[in-house]
Amino acid sequence: MFCCCSTENEEQHVDLSPDALRNRGLVEVQKTFADEDLKVFTVTLQGILGITVDRSDGHRTLVREVSGGAASVWNDQNPGRRILPFDHILEVNGERCLGEDITGKFEGKEVTLKLQRPHVRTVVLERPGRLGIDVNYRKTSLTPWIAAISAGLVDDWNKKQPDLCVLPHDRISEVNGQSGTIETVLEKLRSAEKQMILTVMHYDEI
Repeated sequence: MFCCCSTENEEQHVDLSPDALRNRGLVEVQKTFADEDLKVFTVTLQGILGITVDRSDGHRTLVREVSGGAASVWNDQNPGRRILPFDHILEVNGERCLGEDITGKFEGKEVTLKLQRPHVRTVVLERPGRLGIDVNYRKTSLTPWIAAISAGLVDDWNKKQPDLCVLPHDRISEVNGQSGTIETVLEKLRSAEKQMILTVMHYDEI
């Protein structure tokens, strides 16, 4: 089973680029704390943030793009702990963050983000058999996400490879080496190729 759906009319991301935030003041990078084992780190930024977000999956808000501002300054100064697309925004200013309420949380001259870096997992599926996943997306999603898992090849993989399992709300970034647009990923998921290799952005529950 493979299913997908989208919602076209709902607002899907918040523009926090320099042009949208030009009145925030001078760009400053204040401080950071990182826990490399959990892949969780905290960054406090001042001024123009230079970040857009993907909130199309209400369960998890992700960094969509770093386009300048304080985030780019931080990345230049900290190449080993860069703010990257697919980073999960766990908290904003100490408060848990969901897609529907992130807009107001970015107000203020100083913003502290607690971010979670995903684990990149490679899932190798051998047919025959159905995938057994429902996939969801919206028009401006970074990539589709796994909405649900039922009996099928992905569920079998999870049982055989529990340390490399994938879960609902993980993002599918590539299929058989093909990435790019959402349509490209979905087309590859619908294909009848005997071997299907999924590159999945997996997020541990924290």
